[in-house]
Amino acid sequence: MKTHAVRSGARFGARLALFCSAASVLVAPAFAQETTSAAAEAPAGDADIVVTALKRATSIQDTPLAISAVGAATLANQNITDSTQLTRVTPNLRIEENNGGSRITIRNLRASGEALVGLYYDETPLSGTGGVSNDAGANSPSVRLFDVERAEVLRGPQGTLYGASSMAGTMRIIFNKPNLVDFEGALNGQVTTTDSASGTGQILDAMANVPIIADKLAVRAVGYYNFAPGYVNNSILGLKDINDSRGYGGRLLVRARPIENLTIDGMAVYQNSRGDSGAWNNTLYRLTGNKFDQTLTIRQPRSDAMQLYSGTLNWDFGFATLTAVASYSKRDIEYNFDYTPYFRRYFTGTYTGDPARIPGYAAFASDCNAGRVTGLPGCTGTDYQNFVTSWGDLTAYQPQTNKTSTQEIRLASDANALKWTIGFYHSDRKNFTRSLLNTVDPITGAQSYPNGYVLPYGLGSKTHLDRTIDDSLKQIAGFAELTYDITDALSVTGGIRYFEYKKVTGAEVIIPNYVAGNTITPYSEMKGKENGTLLKFGASYKITPDVMIFASASQGYRPGGVNQTLGLPSYAATYESDKLWDYELGVKSSWFDRKLIVNADVFQMDWTGMQVSASYQGAFGFLTNSAAKARIRGIELESTVMPLDGLTLRASGSYTTAKLQDDINLPSSLNVCQNTSPPYVGCVVFRGLGKKGNTLPYTSKWTLQGQADYTRPVGGDLAAMGHADVSYRSGFWTIYDPSAAGVIPDNDHLAGYATVNLRIGLEKEDGRWGVYAFVNNVFNKLAILSKSSSATSSTIAKTIVNGQSYDTQNISTIEPRVMGLSFRSKF
Repeated sequence: MKTHAVRSGARFGARLALFCSAASVLVAPAFAQETTSAAAEAPAGDADIVVTALKRATSIQDTPLAISAVGAATLANQNITDSTQLTRVTPNLRIEENNGGSRITIRNLRASGEALVGLYYDETPLSGTGGVSNDAGANSPSVRLFDVERAEVLRGPQGTLYGASSMAGTMRIIFNKPNLVDFEGALNGQVTTTDSASGTGQILDAMANVPIIADKLAVRAVGYYNFAPGYVNNSILGLKDINDSRGYGGRLLVRARPIENLTIDGMAVYQNSRGDSGAWNNTLYRLTGNKFDQTLTIRQPRSDAMQLYSGTLNWDFGFATLTAVASYSKRDIEYNFDYTPYFRRYFTGTYTGDPARIPGYAAFASDCNAGRVTGLPGCTGTDYQNFVTSWGDLTAYQPQTNKTSTQEIRLASDANALKWTIGFYHSDRKNFTRSLLNTVDPITGAQSYPNGYVLPYGLGSKTHLDRTIDDSLKQIAGFAELTYDITDALSVTGGIRYFEYKKVTGAEVIIPNYVAGNTITPYSEMKGKENGTLLKFGASYKITPDVMIFASASQGYRPGGVNQTLGLPSYAATYESDKLWDYELGVKSSWFDRKLIVNADVFQMDWTGMQVSASYQGAFGFLTNSAAKARIRGIELESTVMPLDGLTLRASGSYTTAKLQDDINLPSSLNVCQNTSPPYVGCVVFRGLGKKGNTLPYTSKWTLQGQADYTRPVGGDLAAMGHADVSYRSGFWTIYDPSAAGVIPDNDHLAGYATVNLRIGLEKEDGRWGVYAFVNNVFNKLAILSKSSSATSSTIAKTIVNGQSYDTQNISTIEPRVMGLSFRSKF
């Protein structure tokens, strides 16, 4: 069945590519027609977008990078409301939503650890929190795409200009700036219904722009609210629609221009989102037909609140422009997840006579005899058994705080044949994570908190682990990039970045968990640092004014760190940075008076020192390095065609392979578990150890996107519009070696899928207002985004149906079909 799904997806992708290619040929005779409708011209304007990917303004078609840029008109026409939806219009981009954020993947460079893709709000980089597993890359915040000038997605390493966070690429969201002359306002609204949900979704966005002093000072304020109804129930707790989510926030922008060539921008951003895990029991669905049911005894809420303050100065001296940026951000994330099954197998209630049957007895006995465990009649094996049994259901609760300050100053010039950018960068990031195991109210599924803070620890406590982690990462860098126009057609580029980082990680255990291998531990720190250089070389040549070829070789890297995994041996406590070289060849071309745009590139990335993730005792994630190398090769294509007045067609896609060049071997000091199913005790779980030639986990070979926009005047300065888009991602394995022992295809492979969205509307041709109806996920596709199974995880309980026990497979899926009405207005 899985094989059939993969083949069907591949056939669909091939047919879509064939259709788009055929459409480009068939419509060629119509290219001579003129496009006069302003509404029709706006979407095609993406081909003429001016971008600042090189930290100076360039036309996208003259920028020698693999870059996608989406303007405000395209975002509005396709109803793209947040940054996670950019996958619908960008090749080789994947965004996975997680607890409190998302993981951004470009070109199949995917791994746990620090972010591999830089995320920027204007000039400000944002990062996730590392938590106990050091996986900061899994928590990139999403961005509300309202009152946005454009979104830029730079594919491939951007190490010289953007540094450590951009090993695979960079995503930049550029907001509209205050208008110094005119009053402006905008209002968007949306009402939706979601299949299988009982509630109604709402979105409301508003913007107001007020000049304070004409040509000198203006303020722009933006606010939003959104609510998405839930469609997952919990039959154990008797709750419906538990995965609803809501968010609100806004930004305030101030622009001052005290003199002609000096512009100062200030920005304050606040956004807050809350929701609950939407994973549900697929095993129960297969056995009983009970769809969208989460069979947990606990709630798994999550929340994410972010504040961002930044200031940007641009001073044009004529020969060059000075840019200075300073920012401060604070992000608070909280989430819960179920850990009951990991401990429940020891809740027998009856002492077996062997205290070693429950891990941690020796540590318990030592603390108990020293008076650090209270309320128990004694410190015997029976006492330990009774103590552990009394815990009941447990939830892991991890509140995290990230505070980051950044400063960058640079000078750039593009006035002459020699174009250059030089600058200095500094950042200081501090993460604080509290890792707790709290008991749960069996009726409501809510955690009991913070009773366990009252020491000493013992019988009746409601917190059975309290561990704090302080983590700081300081970076400095100096960078320079030069481009020399040898002739009007030929340009060469060279870039270098010197970097240095220092990492300090400290932790203490206030309340122990003996079963998990944790004892009371005073605060201690581990430190690490590294420095080095990143290089870039490139050249571009304009065959004609509308056709350019380019080539580049560039480096990227990301920092190493310190693991804080429960019970992990000290020799596995640290891991090093990983690096890559990217080699690229591309073409950008415009035809028939820019009615046809075709851009393509091929690339190869060689990845060394790979950071790979494993888990200790099947429950606690950590990172280590592998000596194996990986090679990622691919081709990317983007095309836009305007065959008729008012009609715009777009097609894009990528084919990428990511393969090991050597066998993966973990450090010899790590004891890999030999049993293929839980429980795992005192060993490392690393399933499907990779062999040379294996495909990297979580990597899709194909991404394909297609869009069609049609606008037609209907009289009285009104226009009717229609939009359709389809996007496809091929399937992938979640382990290296599908033939390894213990691999279960149903659990370890995710099938590819395609989604279709439609939108129609009536709008003023000048864009002042519009009303629309839309359907997302038209065919109500049940596409699986992630899987986890009790067959391989110690933290998932079995499913019991009619007295029979089955391995549980929990899944997360895309949102079911959504239908809605929306409006927008400008004034």
